[in-house]
Amino acid sequence: MKMESPVVTHNHISPVPAQPPTPIKRESFQGYAAQPATPADSVVTTVTQIAPDPANDNDRIGLKADHRTPAHRLFIEWPSMTNFCNGVPFIQRLLQEGHRIDQYPMLMEQDRGLLRVWGVGEGHDLYDGAHGPGSPENHLESDSPSPAATKEGLWGCPPADHSSPSTYNGDLPRHDHVGGLGPDGKPDFNSQTLWKLYRSYQENIHNLHPFLNPAKLRKMIQEFQDVYSPDRKNSTMSPSAVPERLNGGMKRKRSSSMFGDAYGLADELARGSIERSLRNAIILLVLALGKVCLHKEKLPHPQSDRLPTANGTWGYHRDSPRSANDSFSSDGSDTRARNIDILPGMAYFSYATDILGNQNGGNTVAHAQAMLLAALYLGQFGRVLESWSWTNNACRICLVLIRREGKKVYRKKITQNAAGQNVVEDPNDDGQSAEERHRLNLIKCVYWTCLQMESDIIAEISELQPSAITQYQTKIEYPSGVYESFGEGMPELHETSEHTKNLFIYSSQIHLRVILNDAHNSLYGARLGFDSNNIDEIGNMARSHAELLATWRRLLPEPLAWNDSDPPSTDINIARMRAKYYGGYYVVLRPLLFKAIHHMKLPPTVASNNSPLPTDTSFGSNPHRDIVDLSAEDEKALKIVQSCVESAIQSTIAFDRIGADENLPYRNYESQRKSRLIVPNIFGTLHAQFGNMLVLTAVYTSQMRRFLPEKNCLTKDTLTALFTRTQDILRDLSGNSPVLSLDYEILDNLARLHNIPYRRSR
Repeated sequence: MKMESPVVTHNHISPVPAQPPTPIKRESFQGYAAQPATPADSVVTTVTQIAPDPANDNDRIGLKADHRTPAHRLFIEWPSMTNFCNGVPFIQRLLQEGHRIDQYPMLMEQDRGLLRVWGVGEGHDLYDGAHGPGSPENHLESDSPSPAATKEGLWGCPPADHSSPSTYNGDLPRHDHVGGLGPDGKPDFNSQTLWKLYRSYQENIHNLHPFLNPAKLRKMIQEFQDVYSPDRKNSTMSPSAVPERLNGGMKRKRSSSMFGDAYGLADELARGSIERSLRNAIILLVLALGKVCLHKEKLPHPQSDRLPTANGTWGYHRDSPRSANDSFSSDGSDTRARNIDILPGMAYFSYATDILGNQNGGNTVAHAQAMLLAALYLGQFGRVLESWSWTNNACRICLVLIRREGKKVYRKKITQNAAGQNVVEDPNDDGQSAEERHRLNLIKCVYWTCLQMESDIIAEISELQPSAITQYQTKIEYPSGVYESFGEGMPELHETSEHTKNLFIYSSQIHLRVILNDAHNSLYGARLGFDSNNIDEIGNMARSHAELLATWRRLLPEPLAWNDSDPPSTDINIARMRAKYYGGYYVVLRPLLFKAIHHMKLPPTVASNNSPLPTDTSFGSNPHRDIVDLSAEDEKALKIVQSCVESAIQSTIAFDRIGADENLPYRNYESQRKSRLIVPNIFGTLHAQFGNMLVLTAVYTSQMRRFLPEKNCLTKDTLTALFTRTQDILRDLSGNSPVLSLDYEILDNLARLHNIPYRRSR
């Protein structure tokens, strides 16, 4: 099998030394004359780069739907995985119903329905006029009791009087309520709580996606406290503390005091009335995110409407299903806890999204920011379709904004004058005021956040239709503080603040995301620009993307650089950067790994050997490796396989030391994380890890495994340890995600099929 190694050497890579690249023979290369369109000014040392016009190459720019990267597509793309789901009941029912295996994520996410923000559980509104009579589960028939009709219903409603909290679930809100209610049954706006949640947001979310202005947000929180906190410093509030926006249109009886109106309004606000402004929605969402990020243990999940039943088509078991007696009282009334009582931050989120429901037609930066915050909150619970819906709304708004501003938000271009000299054309060099630059910078921040969040979802659920947001990825300028390139002109990280360091990492996230978007299209898209049966053309395409990633890594400043032999980082931002790099490297090499496993012609002495795979945990004593003389081309192919395997492993374990003691030794791929993993899209992160495990198992169970290098890292012990850590984290999210719950079942079944003795925790 002829295969050119795409592995590129650089200062920070420590594994097998790569061979100097040799030209690939391309008898019928059709396609990729130019490098992938990326903002990968990250891989050049100049500050600017000519951006291609999307109109001239529209099919190659922007992430497209139906690419074949996601983990669940492996089941129909890789023949070696044909039997991986044998024995999984849900998959067998799926096939009997005439569906493909790879359809399970969308089917399960659609059929789970919506989170009932004010009510209990999740599901569809079966009395919306579009459904016939049915039970709370879609497509299910069950003899389990249905909740009796109540005033609040399954969907619930906001308490009409905050001074008399609802007793829908029979319990009064308690102090430090998990959902965010105070002892009096209204959202907890105690001053100490506000600032605690604000700090939690800054440390956990702003640190990952800095699209809100920190100084302005702090001021907004302060003003919110002055109006709504019951323990504000002054028992009476000056008129200036009541924002003017609250007074417009409110007719009140004139007080004998000149400040009577303000005091009266303050009393009304203190009783729980919240002005339904966009500003308040943003603050409430910040509080919701701060609250959920303070929850360091496994997140609670909405409680099921009914017991899981054997005849349920798409039903799934939560980790702790309640019995019918627990869910309903003897008279059939529902006694389950409301979501605002059990889901961290839900009390703030429910009020915020009520406000956003009336703001859905807005097209300002603040509207986009609010939608992104809502998406990030739902993303913590693995609710990928609902998170995508909010993200998609933010993308729609962002497209309106950038089309309106046009060249004001475009990046600099380089042209040549008559003398052949490069001239930088700055479409923004028109004497803009500081206020105008700040306004445009907010649009840029929102744009790049929208692009990252939408792309991260569609990378793992490619059945969703993306917006046109990524079609502008070669044109929109980066926000201030985000570096267009790594190399010349950059300050030394040793001499800068933590904020600047985080901006370096944020820059990396942008660069890597766009490189990966191009890889999804080029290597996995519906319209490939090369012959997918020609190994030379596959190798050329993979090598071009691998070189982009390797060059990006080589240009990292010293404090961010690492060796492949280093343990995973304890810093969440650095871990995200490494995870995206390794995940990307694995993705671009995976087509070559596929060819190696399924089409590599093994030496006859082994190809004809039907003996079972060796059970030893080290390949150093493999006799086949000693007696078979592999060709130079086979050796190159095996190095590619090795590099892909190592990248898949590194991507899988990248977050396993978050919050751990840096001095604690890291051994045997055992997770040292002490608390819940907080990332923007936990579903995408874990579904990708699930896919990594499928591919690693395919390599481990293939005949090709016998020929991997002597120091190969894919041993039985390694695979067992990786199964243990992956199943542990999938189990933690299984209650909130039916897809991740099924991913867990598939891997558990796979371990049984291939005798992988991992430690089961349930």
